[in-house]
Amino acid sequence: VEVETPEPEVIVEKEPEPEPAPVQIEREAPLPPSAQILNNQGVLQTVYFGFDSSTLNDQARTALRANAEWMKANPDHGHGIVMGGHCDERGTKEYNLALGESRASAARDYLASLGVNASGLRVISYGEEDPAAAGHSEDDWAKNRRCTFTFE
Repeated sequence: VEVETPEPEVIVEKEPEPEPAPVQIEREAPLPPSAQILNNQGVLQTVYFGFDSSTLNDQARTALRANAEWMKANPDHGHGIVMGGHCDERGTKEYNLALGESRASAARDYLASLGVNASGLRVISYGEEDPAAAGHSEDDWAKNRRCTFTFE
């Protein structure tokens, strides 16, 4: 009778991976309490756009007139407002960034035509990067084609 003896197991210990260097994250300064309150209250209305368009329809102009009245009645808060242009997921990233900027610019220009000091309004495009609705239906896409207002 032959007995097989198992070969001894060889264990190779790896040197531990070096710890990665800590990453410094620059944080934006916290918003002043008044800006946080205004953002939470949603005092400025979001404006919505049609597919592949930066044209202001009647509903958008109505919302912007209300926003303009608030901005003119509250001049202390009428500066430091970010107007963010958004798109749905259709189209290339580059195209959507340009369209988002065009949407926010159209809203800013209309506000200026109503007497709002546009120097306090900052236009930024988010393209398709910050959707209001995560779905892939026409209803979801319609919610994402917008211009938002955020106090800085």
